[in-house]
Amino acid sequence: MFDNVDELIEVNLKLLYTSKSQFMMRINFKDEFGFNLKNSGAFAEILQDKGLIKLEISQGFRCDLTNFGKLVFENGGWNEYLKTVQSYAKFNPIVDMDLKVEKIEKYFLKKMILTGIIVLVLCFFITLLTVEFLKIS
Repeated sequence: MFDNVDELIEVNLKLLYTSKSQFMMRINFKDEFGFNLKNSGAFAEILQDKGLIKLEISQGFRCDLTNFGKLVFENGGWNEYLKTVQSYAKFNPIVDMDLKVEKIEKYFLKKMILTGIIVLVLCFFITLLTVEFLKIS
């Protein structure tokens, strides 16, 4: 739909942040050349899905900048945010490995608890058998 969505987000995030009350009507979204953006409704939904704005519920024309949107702009903008997210994605295998280790630890813990319960039940039955054997003798 939008070939340059990241660039459009960067431009309009700046517009929202620098606006007087940090909100604007979606029909005022601009493209990278400063012209009004066509299909501003779909673009507003993209911004909302990314958590950058909150759309007015009743008609969906007013777009308020969210705290996340403010943080993204204050920390270098959308493109800088994407670079940070992409560099973090390189460490994802480490996170996946940690999750696998946690799953193995949980599995081992469950096995140990089950083994403990079985040993406890066996000890109980052996105690009962010993008591019965001593009564007979």
